[in-house]
Amino acid sequence: MEQLIRLYEQWAGGKPATIEKVKGAGSNRIYYRLTDEAHHSVIGVVGTSREENHAFICLAKHFGQRQLPVPEILAASDDEMRYLQTDLGHVSLFDAIQGGREAGGRYNLKEVDLLRRTIRELPNIQIRGARGLDFSQCYLTANSFTNHLILQPPQRQIGFCEEISRTTRRIKKCK
Repeated sequence: MEQLIRLYEQWAGGKPATIEKVKGAGSNRIYYRLTDEAHHSVIGVVGTSREENHAFICLAKHFGQRQLPVPEILAASDDEMRYLQTDLGHVSLFDAIQGGREAGGRYNLKEVDLLRRTIRELPNIQIRGARGLDFSQCYLTANSFTNHLILQPPQRQIGFCEEISRTTRRIKKCK
């Protein structure tokens, strides 16, 4: 944590006024919201895998150059174990559609709109994001996906696949 605060100080020119731990999703990285006196915040990230952090940093920089909607990497430690990225807000897409998941896939209109806009953006991310991408940087990201999904207990894999199928069916019904 001390090293993350030092990275913030180097980038911002001063200490953060507040530090709040932020819920993570799907990785071993730990996230913190670092806020200055003027209430401007960034997300500080502490990772456990230099290779995974390196892949994320490289992909985020590449996608940013392609003007894709991803957090901007603002600063990274020399060993890439800590970095700062733009703060995209307090609510993730996963959280924003929680009500529909809890209702057995019965999403309200706002949730359906969020899902539609997200799904419409995916081909754009794949096509524009692939242009000029050094795919050797993607290996660990794919490996992380394998570790977090494929190597999970079968009941968790099935639940994930069922959730994707239910969501797809619900979105198709709302056309």
